[in-house]
Amino acid sequence: MNVMIIDDDEISNFIYHKVILNNGLSKRIIDFQQARNALDYLSQNVENEDELPDLIFLDINMPVINGCDFLDEFEEKIIPKLKKEIVICMLSSSVYKEDIEKAKAYKYVNEYISKPLTSEHINTIVKNHFN
Repeated sequence: MNVMIIDDDEISNFIYHKVILNNGLSKRIIDFQQARNALDYLSQNVENEDELPDLIFLDINMPVINGCDFLDEFEEKIIPKLKKEIVICMLSSSVYKEDIEKAKAYKYVNEYISKPLTSEHINTIVKNHFN
């Protein structure tokens, strides 16, 4: 399974790598600290399913392009060309109800996870989306 992490926090990305590897979810993890770079990667590889992630962990609050902006562009420019399903899990430290509701309103968001990412989250994602 290919996993993509999009989070502007380098330390969070490091921790997510460890949690993903320790739980055997994936050995191939692609991470981006800027959502623009992730969108560019997805656009460039949209025809190559082997390079696309099966699962994206997406932070909500990021500078320049936040998680919702990413989802808007993903839905408009990437989804119409995709030939495989990608599970998207929003990650956030936000406790604001508005942020949670906004994230859950996107039809391509499969899970909303309060940071930090844990083994329990990984197990739930696998159970709900990859069995």
